[in-house]
Amino acid sequence: MATENTRSVSYTPGCLEETLVMQIKSVIAASFNGIDADAYYQHYFDDPAVSKRRLRLYFEDNLVVGYCLLTFTDVSKRQVVIGASAAFLAHHRGNNNTFAFSIIEAIKHYAQRPWQHHVYADTMLSPAMFRAMAKNIAIVYPSQTGFNPKVASLYEKLNPEGIISAGNNMRCLRKVGRHVSYSAAEISQFRASQKPEITLYCQVNPNFHQGVALVTIIPISVRQLMSTAIKLFARIFTG
Repeated sequence: MATENTRSVSYTPGCLEETLVMQIKSVIAASFNGIDADAYYQHYFDDPAVSKRRLRLYFEDNLVVGYCLLTFTDVSKRQVVIGASAAFLAHHRGNNNTFAFSIIEAIKHYAQRPWQHHVYADTMLSPAMFRAMAKNIAIVYPSQTGFNPKVASLYEKLNPEGIISAGNNMRCLRKVGRHVSYSAAEISQFRASQKPEITLYCQVNPNFHQGVALVTIIPISVRQLMSTAIKLFARIFTG
């Protein structure tokens, strides 16, 4: 019987055994089309501009089948931008809770530095990943409300070279040149989905399968924590 487990580390360049690095690169190569796995790994795992990284590895029978990497970058003394990279082998997608790992690590970092403005800004290529965040977190951009001047201004600051979406008139898209290796059937299922978060994603970013990512912004703040707690408790009590 296959066994699954996880391992979480504070990642620094060179801290992993070479066998694990090669397995992670294999997951990257299998998960995305249009990339060089070595260059991708160097960009996300070894970029010297990043202040801190937290990594969770997912294993099956002692082999890496997925990972979630969070990066924390001090863009100023008052602001931290949190980024993410995650990939799983096809038959493990949707089976691992990267949401819990991501939000807990973001909250921990915020609790250690409450004087800094924390913003989670992730280039999401997957409608499923966007839904995992948007259905559980109270304040996520873009949202169902569409164009918002303050949010639009935030996108102009965080994604100045990005693409304006015809779905909400905000600069929330970014051409990244890679895409998740979804099958034609999976893409059709996303487009036909009635789940509001996936419907929103496809409306705002219809070309996700052609190397366009949705820049998803999640502010980390006391207001966010309280609103999200209320949302989750409401879901528990209403079933």
